[in-house]
Amino acid sequence: MSTMFDYRELKPDCRHFRWERPCAPHKASGVTCGSCAHHDPVALRLAVVKLAAVGDVLRTTSMLPAIHARYPGARVTWITSPAAADLFRRNPLVDEVWTTADAGFAQRTRVQQFDVVLCPDADPATAAIAADLRAEARVGYTLDSRGYVVPLGAAAEAWLRMGIDDRLKKDNRETYQALVARVLELDPAQVREPILEPSPDDVAAARELCERFGLVAPIVGINTGAGGRWQRKRWTSAHQREFVAGLARRGLSVLLLGGPEEAGSHDALIPAGGGAVVASAGTDHSYGRFAALVERCAVLVTGDTMALHVACARRVPVVALFGPTSATEIELYGRGEKIVPSGLDCLGCYLPTCAVAPHCQERIQPHDVTAAVERLLG
Repeated sequence: MSTMFDYRELKPDCRHFRWERPCAPHKASGVTCGSCAHHDPVALRLAVVKLAAVGDVLRTTSMLPAIHARYPGARVTWITSPAAADLFRRNPLVDEVWTTADAGFAQRTRVQQFDVVLCPDADPATAAIAADLRAEARVGYTLDSRGYVVPLGAAAEAWLRMGIDDRLKKDNRETYQALVARVLELDPAQVREPILEPSPDDVAAARELCERFGLVAPIVGINTGAGGRWQRKRWTSAHQREFVAGLARRGLSVLLLGGPEEAGSHDALIPAGGGAVVASAGTDHSYGRFAALVERCAVLVTGDTMALHVACARRVPVVALFGPTSATEIELYGRGEKIVPSGLDCLGCYLPTCAVAPHCQERIQPHDVTAAVERLLG
């Protein structure tokens, strides 16, 4: 005969509790709410609303230690785009992820109550979600009935102005992490590296790939692409070939990294090694697998793109190449060098392309990048 279910035995105030599946302590030992020693009551419920590009979402996870320092005992729900959801698969500082494509997303935003909503972005779509959430307090940005983004503090207003004024953007001398920490009323000193945790399977697969191709330490990784938004973020193919050839002459193993759009360019780069070990890691990986591959590298050479933030998350030294985007805003956490071309007053233009000749990426010389790699290798 079945036992009557007592709803009152449940402890939905616990950080581990999940309505739709068994919680982690139950899966580990079979314990139930009524007798669980792992009960961890939530002190407050906090939502972070951050959509934007995946790399931008990743670097904003650097705020999480500061969030937990400011709001001890918080249960953190991160609201993001579907493309970014898998970034949080093994993130220990995020309790729940919502995406804008979830079934019932709109209804849930209007029903569930939060104590605090943090919105670091001054774009209408993100601010609208933040405004729609039921909350006791809001920090960062919201949206008013006219569709206007409203900054909720002096730091938020300054960050909004910087986003729409090229002069202010170029004059800025602070990192994204410092600026956004203040927008969210957090302590910049509590900000840490982004968080992206590969699984044990990811780590094993990355190791096996490097062994299969005969890559030996120290491995120099090259992230060859830079997305499609800013054409001049990508180092030129000619310079990449010359750079790979130079590394090969020095006896260094080279691992080519990138997304699906880089498959063809990798095929063209491999012969530049002249028979030395130059291998493509493949171009269609999960975020965790990509992070594990980056972690195999002693140094990663990359433009201002997601791979840079992955390297920071995995504490891999970076040689970062800049042109149309701000080098100042990028935090390397003391592990890397920034290469910014000289002789141009248009750097940080944020233009999708340009007619300047030679343009910024043509001015970044392979020998300068090689020298930076050698310094980081010691």
